[in-house]
Amino acid sequence: MTKVREPSSIVEMAEMCRRAQPLVKNMMGVTEDDITTAGHVEKALETCDFYQLDDSVARAVDQVYENTYGGKTTEEVILDVDCRLPSDICAFWSPGSKMSFTGRAKDLPFMYLALAPPEESGKNFVYIISPYFGALFMGSYQVGVEEPLLISAFAADGDEKDQQIYTMNVLTVATMCSLLNQPSFTKREPAGSRQERRAANRSGGYATDAWHKVTWNIGEEVKAKLTRDEPVRCMPLHYTRGHWRRAEEGWKNTTQRKDGLWYQWIEGFWSGHPAFGIKKSYHAPTMGDAA
Repeated sequence: MTKVREPSSIVEMAEMCRRAQPLVKNMMGVTEDDITTAGHVEKALETCDFYQLDDSVARAVDQVYENTYGGKTTEEVILDVDCRLPSDICAFWSPGSKMSFTGRAKDLPFMYLALAPPEESGKNFVYIISPYFGALFMGSYQVGVEEPLLISAFAADGDEKDQQIYTMNVLTVATMCSLLNQPSFTKREPAGSRQERRAANRSGGYATDAWHKVTWNIGEEVKAKLTRDEPVRCMPLHYTRGHWRRAEEGWKNTTQRKDGLWYQWIEGFWSGHPAFGIKKSYHAPTMGDAA
């Protein structure tokens, strides 16, 4: 039985995945497509930007996902511009990210790999990769279009549970990007130690500035600047759930309800800033020790 190694940083995780890709051809049950995909993954990792999400940010991603997409069908989902990838090739990982498999006693570590090839007209392709199994294609998404999701054909031909799992993984990457693209909420610092980054550069050719640790943008300096320049935001970060408000016929997103009046649906949105704490409620993400 293969001993499962726990990576301590995204630098270590990326190196484990890179070294594993040439070994995919020796795994049981692999196809020619699997081997081809492994080659593409190995090449993509060479020019990838890597994002390690702090534990509290990763927990927030899960809660934002639930608030934004929970209970919606794929036809009801619309992804705004904030869900775009930070760069053409990205990998996302947080400590403790694991998947369970039938017949395996231990869960296996994984990270997301997302690509936005210029020739694919805005599509973002999402994979799950690991040192312990071949790359799994989850699907793709586009921002700002109706019906933005395309789920893997494997899941589309499977049962409803498979479709939900693959859809969840695609939308999780979109949610990660929506938080990463909020520079007022999050900040990026070098991930891993300097020694790890230099060793990865020598062994895998990675750029030394490709490694990012994503944390909350909080602290006394941030609080002082917001107090001076944006006093309207000087309140704890909180989430306002989606709601109906009175409208006129012909307005965007309007519906005539049972009372005969027209209403407009307002999507949920964030207000405030984590530098002033987190206002917890039933409908707000739990952000742990971010405050």
